[in-house]
Amino acid sequence: MRTSRAEPVQAVGKYMRVTRGRVDPGRYDELLVVAPDVIAAITRLPGYQQIVAGGDRTDGRTIAVSTFDTEEHARFSRDALSDVMSKLQAVGAQLDPPDIFEVFP
Repeated sequence: MRTSRAEPVQAVGKYMRVTRGRVDPGRYDELLVVAPDVIAAITRLPGYQQIVAGGDRTDGRTIAVSTFDTEEHARFSRDALSDVMSKLQAVGAQLDPPDIFEVFP
């Protein structure tokens, strides 16, 4: 019986940025007003591919998962979003540092 060998992993073509955060549940609706501007700003970043964001209005937890073509692009500085970051701060949103992962082929 012949055994198969794992093929070498090819170069990764996508990186995932996972950002968790929180907002006071009483201000969740204010966050929903700002969210489209934040998402639009992210879509304009170099290497952007897609984003999905959501939250739990009962406890104010939020998460955004975005994908980029390179690790460098996925590690963008939040300074690149300065205009919308001030909107997030105005509604009291607090963001954890992002986690960056390679997307499995």
